Amino acid sequence: MNTNIKRIAIWSGWFRLSHLLLGLSTLVLLATGNLIQHSPLLSLSALDIHYYSAGFFVAGLVVRVYLMFFGQPHERLAYLIPKTSDVRGMLEMLRFYALFGKSKLPNWYAHNPFWKPIYLLIYIVLLSQLVSGIVLTNGDFILGYPPRPIHLFGSELLLIFSLLHIVCVIWHDYKGAGSDVSAIINGVRIFTTDNDSSVNKASQPVKFTPMSEFKRTESTKKSP
Repeated sequence: MNTNIKRIAIWSGWFRLSHLLLGLSTLVLLATGNLIQHSPLLSLSALDIHYYSAGFFVAGLVVRVYLMFFGQPHERLAYLIPKTSDVRGMLEMLRFYALFGKSKLPNWYAHNPFWKPIYLLIYIVLLSQLVSGIVLTNGDFILGYPPRPIHLFGSELLLIFSLLHIVCVIWHDYKGAGSDVSAIINGVRIFTTDNDSSVNKASQPVKFTPMSEFKRTESTKKSP
């Protein structure tokens, strides 16, 4: 059985920048927010860092929202909405988790199909954190409700997601061959395909489309 190895540019520089800004700022915001709530001696210093980190958070969120509408096809909002073709990959990922990694890790092109709806939910939470944080700073209310409980609940969800995301990404990178951790740094994922026809019939096909070809395809669609 012959194995082909392909290195495909998946994530653009802007996507990786938004991921870096959102990831690091969220971790700092979670840490400083906890200090503000539970450490009176450090609350003032933590509050200053919290505000500075919020600036990087907003910058990363603005870039990511822009890419949701004007980025590469797999960076856009529609790609995060699960489709019928994602069901098989989601079930295979569920089996992988249920068996604690004893089954084969399925292939995917950009986003893990199982995590697509979770990512979509997290972006909604991130937006709600931004709105509730601004309202909380101004001392206003959200539709008559105090923003503090909303902000705290969102923080708890982000903390759980951050821990699970870090653990699963490292786990996927260890069990698979896609180099997911490296891909979010240099933008390139690694794909392996087998030449054995019997294996190809049983496995889910992966279509390799470099980002340069995406641009040509988009320009062709827009031209009359």
